Amino acid sequence: MRVFRWIVIATLVMTSVPACTRNEEKPVASATAAASPAPAAPAATGAEAQDGDEILMVWAEAEPDEGPPPLQVKLKADISGGQGEHKVKWDFGDSTPASTDVNPTHTYEKAGTFRASVEVTDSTGDTDSDYVDVEVGAAQ
Repeated sequence: MRVFRWIVIATLVMTSVPACTRNEEKPVASATAAASPAPAAPAATGAEAQDGDEILMVWAEAEPDEGPPPLQVKLKADISGGQGEHKVKWDFGDSTPASTDVNPTHTYEKAGTFRASVEVTDSTGDTDSDYVDVEVGAAQ
């Protein structure tokens, strides 16, 4: 009887603990539905966020993130949560003009380490940001 009581108590505790609201890494596709954030409306279209979305989150990605100059990099802002339209601003870290594209392509002309950062703002004024370092090596 004691074992049954502990199973019931453990089940109640596990179902009453709220899920984590932010991981430092982007959730993987194999994560369980309970741990994964709700999918967001595509930000590129300016679509409204789904009801129930909570915290605005963005993850920055770069492909490739290293190579010789001139290095053409496809940047991606993976956005979830927030409310209303998302406004995006990319700073490429190389003193070139910023971009408001969600997924811009940028060419790094000189060697160096550059921090490409993205900031996202939703219609309520909430913001989140992330960055990715791009290593541009000497031409070979």
